[in-house]
Amino acid sequence: MTDGFEIPPSLSVKGNETIAKEILSRIWGKKGVFTCTVGNTLTSTIPGVSDAGDTPELTLFTGPADAELLVLGKTVCMKGIPINPGGIPTPGTLTIAALNLSGMPRHIINAGCKVVPNIPFYDVGGTYGESITTGKAVKDPELLFERGKVLGELFAKDNNYLIVSESIAGGTTTAMATMMAMGVMRENLVSSSSPKNPKELKTKLVNSALETAGIKIGDCAKDPLRAVGCVGDPMIAVNAGMIVGAAKHVPVIVGGGTQMAAVIAVAVAMDESVVGNIFQGTTRWLVNDPNSDIEKIMAGIHKDVPIVYVNMDYSKSPYEGLQAYEWGYIKEGVGCGGSSVAAIIASAGKLTCEDILDEVHRLYRQILGIE
Repeated sequence: MTDGFEIPPSLSVKGNETIAKEILSRIWGKKGVFTCTVGNTLTSTIPGVSDAGDTPELTLFTGPADAELLVLGKTVCMKGIPINPGGIPTPGTLTIAALNLSGMPRHIINAGCKVVPNIPFYDVGGTYGESITTGKAVKDPELLFERGKVLGELFAKDNNYLIVSESIAGGTTTAMATMMAMGVMRENLVSSSSPKNPKELKTKLVNSALETAGIKIGDCAKDPLRAVGCVGDPMIAVNAGMIVGAAKHVPVIVGGGTQMAAVIAVAVAMDESVVGNIFQGTTRWLVNDPNSDIEKIMAGIHKDVPIVYVNMDYSKSPYEGLQAYEWGYIKEGVGCGGSSVAAIIASAGKLTCEDILDEVHRLYRQILGIE
């Protein structure tokens, strides 16, 4: 099936290239459906944990505001657009550019928000996550997983493939805690939206959370939803369910970085048959991040879940806020990598990173009112 199939320069692969090519060749030139699951975890309000918002309190607006931006092209729950300290725009700008160019439909899932987005969305009946320091981070993860599974089945019915993504501030910390509880990761390998990854703080928090929950590293290898319930976030449970529900029928692009690695870990532990029909779709910025190691994380989860990443480059952008992505800020989020990979797939490789960047610039000027 993959004979003669060439991956264009806009995309690169890490991990099992044979499986990556096999999945890509099946969906090449076809259109998928994009979903973004938003939520809150009070872990993000711990000072220093998340840069996905100008202040710790504003991190609770990040997911809902990203959802509004994806659907409405503007935010309603807050003024302006979600930014990191220093005025760096949300990766949602790249997501919207990719979706605009591919013409893919987009849907929002509310996994559990404290700040509810002012748009229509799929509601799985979840509540926002508590801080992982409580040892009781997510209420009823089994229900969230099962409802995610129903959504995955639903989206798989009329589409050639599904893109699953997230926007939940503080999510790399909850992802790290979940993966350590499962034993797929034994050290801090997760990314951060800042070039100054607060590794010591995250490690201390996670170790304390595991202790409070009475979990040693690897205790939840066969009970991943216990890991999510104790030290995860609601998005992880919902998206893992969506992968399991959809991957039985169509390929799934898991759009995101080290946060979504935890989702893959839970999905694979719940149903290993998804392997061979899923890959991680992310960005060059995340893969090349010197302060995290997505390849090592994925190797710990399963050797046959490849990483397909988009070679976006903002170094020549005239806007400093975008150039900052090249300096180690943001890297991933709101499915920006997965949606860009999918846009290139949908165009059968005709769309380039330069085309996507042009659309990012147009959107950036429009959102910020720059002439």
